[in-house]
Amino acid sequence: MFHTILVAYDGSDHAQHALKTAAGLAKIHGAALHLVHTPQIDSPHIVIGAFISQLEHPPTAEQIEAAGKHITDKAVQEVKAEGVNVSGIHISNDSPAPFILDTAQKTQADLIVLGRRGLGSLTALALGSVSQAVSHGAKCACLTVI
Repeated sequence: MFHTILVAYDGSDHAQHALKTAAGLAKIHGAALHLVHTPQIDSPHIVIGAFISQLEHPPTAEQIEAAGKHITDKAVQEVKAEGVNVSGIHISNDSPAPFILDTAQKTQADLIVLGRRGLGSLTALALGSVSQAVSHGAKCACLTVI
């Protein structure tokens, strides 16, 4: 039923549940599994996964990518422990919802799995959550995990 599954992962508890769910579905359906991660900068802090660090200067693109890779490497290890390989890792510091939707189209995902809540900034309270924006904009099935 599913050929390509995209899971949004930020290291939060909800993202952990989404990752386990996506890995299980990928295993059952023999689907390709892609990870997407969008490190979010709240200057002068950087929030990457469950790690928060205070910075004097905004991080460089290389620092963001390295920190994002650290988070996705952990996710890859967890998925491998479930007997599933990751087909692609997609990291960007763009806005999460548009990047997830764009990556879903590029990978031809037929399912997006994401947590109901993540580590998003306070702007999510005013603008709406990533999971809500993704579910409204997706051209494929979405599964929101608690």
